[in-house]
Amino acid sequence: MNHCIIFAHPKTDSFNGAILDTYREALKGQGHSVEVRDLYRLGFNPVLSWEEYRKQFQGDYADDVKAEHAYIQWADAITLVYPVWWAGLPALGKGYLDRVITFGFAYELEGEKPIPLLNGKKAATIFTSGTPENIYRGTGMANSLKQTIEEGLFDFCGMETVDHLYFGNAVLAEGTERKRMFAEVRELAERF
Repeated sequence: MNHCIIFAHPKTDSFNGAILDTYREALKGQGHSVEVRDLYRLGFNPVLSWEEYRKQFQGDYADDVKAEHAYIQWADAITLVYPVWWAGLPALGKGYLDRVITFGFAYELEGEKPIPLLNGKKAATIFTSGTPENIYRGTGMANSLKQTIEEGLFDFCGMETVDHLYFGNAVLAEGTERKRMFAEVRELAERF
């Protein structure tokens, strides 16, 4: 299976970086092909201009967007690995989705009815935050982010969600707690 991991964290030696490494190695260990799109190291431009927005409706995409389309088209599975900042994706990650998950590539419209174009692909998320998990889940924020990504992105474009992992207290977690998180990441990889 071909996996495209979209990673948006400014530090590769962060906890998110360790999650990425664990997930990538678990997938490769099962014989999967893995491509990581490390948005910070790519220097991906997250700004969707009005001109670019209009052009996508004619199938006219910027070269960097076409390159990302090729990775997503190649992939059987797509996983987002991001920290949660201010109850959402980092701006770079959100901008990537704005520019790459485009009309004519990921969906079309029949009148007002969306027609998904990424059918058959599997999708997952691995999100972290510094907020303790019980607080984020208790307030409903974890579910809101899950719903936004799963229904608003994956379902809308025809992808099947395999799982949504959320790890709170990522900054202060130690030892046993981090081992549990890494074990969950490996278990997710095994489900593909």
